[in-house]
Amino acid sequence: MSVALVIGTKKGAAILKSADRKSWSRDFALKGWAVTASASDDHGRVYTAVMHDVYGPSILASDDLDNWRQLEAAPRYKRGEKGNAEHIRIMASGDFTGRYKDNPRLVDQIWTLHFAHATLYAGVSEAGLFASRDRGKSWEPVDGFNNHPTRDSWVPGFGGLGAHTILTDAGDPNRMWVGVSSSGFFRTDDGGKTWTQKSNGVPGDTGQCVHCVTHDASDARVLYRQEHRGVYMSRDGGDSWQKIEDGLPVSELSEGLVCSFGFPIVMDRRTGSVFVVPLEGDNFRMPRDGKLTVYRSHKGSRWEPLRRGLPDNSFEGVLRGAMAADQLDPGGVYIGTTSGAIYGTSDTGDSWFEIARGLPRILSVEAYVQ
Repeated sequence: MSVALVIGTKKGAAILKSADRKSWSRDFALKGWAVTASASDDHGRVYTAVMHDVYGPSILASDDLDNWRQLEAAPRYKRGEKGNAEHIRIMASGDFTGRYKDNPRLVDQIWTLHFAHATLYAGVSEAGLFASRDRGKSWEPVDGFNNHPTRDSWVPGFGGLGAHTILTDAGDPNRMWVGVSSSGFFRTDDGGKTWTQKSNGVPGDTGQCVHCVTHDASDARVLYRQEHRGVYMSRDGGDSWQKIEDGLPVSELSEGLVCSFGFPIVMDRRTGSVFVVPLEGDNFRMPRDGKLTVYRSHKGSRWEPLRRGLPDNSFEGVLRGAMAADQLDPGGVYIGTTSGAIYGTSDTGDSWFEIARGLPRILSVEAYVQ
């Protein structure tokens, strides 16, 4: 089967296609937009989230990855809602249009898109969750999350207060999870009416700086979490977490804690293999010794380094949304770096190859089987 990659960058999207996962065609689309996320629905339509310094965030859709159209609607907060002061301080540093006058709560970026149970979800900053049940024609806020009772205590991360991870349960449409930087990981069991913080076992104060979480939606009890403060696994839907860092490189963080630091985490559902890309702590945020390395664990067991085909003298990172798995047999995994390179594997990580280089800074990677 053929694979298409939608690579979101600061200046547009690279659309890479391959019939054999060896040779790849490339088309650069959506020029001028920062492409922050993408997802597909059950009819094969692909949606991309884009951001513009003047026009703000929007959503574009394509049925063939060649022709794109901007949807009229996009997630938006209601007028008059007040925003998080610290998030606004971070975002307003580049606000030359005056959008943040009077401290409004705005959707300044769409961090992630996720489709499940006939619904397209968007996780945004300022941190919020929106849902569309008509293929993006209209959007509704998930008020139980957006007006969470603890919201006033949420603390932004370096990139602001972003809802960057959405997970769902294939067997229970009322259960889902949302990760927020840097205010923790939340679960609902009643279709979004109420949400509970799910970070027991992860060190932190009022909330944890969750970087990314992955799971198999058909076995949603088992979750894998790349946290600012390490890598964790849950076997009970997030009720409790255990650190799983055996074999991973660790570094001392700026706060003094020693753990494995990184951003993305993805899963090959067929084998149960989980992949991370560690960096040398939050002080340096680059591969240790300049060796870009992916690590693999089988269902939480000891991690093994995977370096065959990856570069030495590489000081590029991989952002939280810039890693994806195609779920084929054998599994393909793809990473995009902050220096604009794409690497892939078609044997579940045993060997890697360069697919492209010279792209703008890569923000997101998604793989679609065609």
